[in-house]
Formats: sequence, structure tokens, C-alpha cells
Amino acid sequence: MGRMLETLKLGEGRRTPLAISMPADAAPVQDCVVDWEIGAEVPYVEVGGPNKKVEFSPALLKHPPQATPQPPHLPGEIATKASTVYLTESKPMTASLEPWPAPMPLSLHADIVAYHQPEHAASKQYAELLNAIHGTLKTNAAKVLLVCGLRPGVGASNVLLNVAVTAALKLQVRVAILDARGGLAERFGLARSIGLGEVMTGSLALEQALVKTGIGSLCLMPAGKPSTLTREAMAWLVGWLRERFDLIFVHGPTMANAASGDAYVAHADGMYLVLPQGEPSDSAQDLARAVAGMGGRLCGLIHTQFGK
Repeated sequence: MGRMLETLKLGEGRRTPLAISMPADAAPVQDCVVDWEIGAEVPYVEVGGPNKKVEFSPALLKHPPQATPQPPHLPGEIATKASTVYLTESKPMTASLEPWPAPMPLSLHADIVAYHQPEHAASKQYAELLNAIHGTLKTNAAKVLLVCGLRPGVGASNVLLNVAVTAALKLQVRVAILDARGGLAERFGLARSIGLGEVMTGSLALEQALVKTGIGSLCLMPAGKPSTLTREAMAWLVGWLRERFDLIFVHGPTMANAASGDAYVAHADGMYLVLPQGEPSDSAQDLARAVAGMGGRLCGLIHTQFGK
């Protein structure tokens, strides 16, 4: 502050007139005054006083004592100075096997001899029957085969199951059974009470209605609750199955009343009538004409004979 006052007091008195050389004929110029002489020391004002070194307080120079870093302890022992611990290293993993019981064998009905005894004479006859059925069909596209009994108790269910199992095991093709009559889920040992009937009422999707039987690529659509299947519904159902399977067996109703098979006959590639051995073929003549009237074709008669 003192330097500032001194500068203000002495600065004006130290001003010096400025000598400027002018031509002789030039007009006179008033004297100019400059604040400072050229080369003279320029006064300055130092704000904050002279620069001084500031020393830290002894209290600030004292740091609190730091704990000496300790190595981590190893499991079960104290780590020594020579021990090296890698914190990112994982512990070795051990594994052990617990044996699991083998899956229960399929509880198929004993009548499905093609599965239980593939080398039995009856199983070989079913293989021959499958080849004969193929021979009666006109195309090699996906097949829909309708199997019906002339009347109850002639063995139509046994024929259908054994031929379908033979196809799944021997031909290695995708096989489906559509149970439109009922009773086949129990023959496969399946506790299934829903299926085709629920699909027709809209309470079950087609994908959910199919059940794997555990025999190769053989699937079953159980009958479910009783329902009426129209021609339009059968056309939709068969079209969906054709896209997913190579061979479809339809377990149709008995032909005691030919009109009961109207919805199934028209959309099958071939119909096969099962009747007992010794039954005169003439009894099927009227039925063949009725099937043709429904838009289907009776491809053959399957004669059954129960062992004694």
C-alpha cells in the first residue's frame, strides 16, 4: 500500500517534456507531456506484499502411523512371507457319479407281439402284411390307412397296433396312429384321457394331443372324450398329419353301420376291413359299394384267426 501511495505522489513530478524535431516553417506545437522518461524505471505496485516462503506447521508434517500390509492366510495354515497367493486362481473342481435307475420298460399289451417278440412267426406275418398293404396303394406319398372291423371282436385293434409297430421298427419312418374309436392308449400303457375329442371341441391343440409311445418314431393321438367328427374336421386333421408323418393309421369304427365311417373313408388313401377267418367275402360286397359311394376305396380284406 505504501508503494502505491509513493507512486501516486511522485509520478506527476517526474514527468518530462518531450522534445520533438519539427521543420522550421512548421506551425508551433504545444508541449507534450509523457508519464515517464524513456529508459527510466517504470514504477509498479506489488499487491500482497513481498514473496515469502511459507513453512508447514510441524503438526501437519506428522502422518498417522500406517498398518503394515499382511499377506492373506491360506486355508488351514498361516501364510509365510515366502508364500504367494493368487487371488484369481480358482479351486479345483471335483465330480462324482450317482447311478440312476434305468427307465421302466414299456408296459405294452401282450397282444403287441411285434414289439415283445420280433422273431415270432406272428410278427413275421405282420411284416408280410405291411408289405402287402403297400402293394395295394397307388402312390408313394404319405399314406392314410383306415383300418376298421366288420364288427366288434374281430381283432382290428390288434392288427392295427402290430402293423404300425412293425412299420416304426422295420421301415424307420415317422408313424402316427389316430384313435378314432378308443381304447388304444391303454394298450400302450399310457394313462391318457384326452386327445382327439378335446381337439374337436377346441380345448386342446393338435401338438398337445400327440403322445410319443416310446417305440421308435411312433406317436399316438388318443381318442379322448367322445365327439362327432365331420368330414371337414377330418380333412383338416388328416392334412396336418400328412405334413408331419410318413404313415398314418386311423383306428376307425366298426362297419356294422357303414354310415358311421363316412367322415373317415373319404380322406383315407385306402380302407382295410378286418374280418375273422372263414367269413365269406360276399358279406363285404355291399360294404365295398357303400365305401365307394362315400368317396373311398376298399383296398383289401384282412382275415384274422386267434390262436387256440
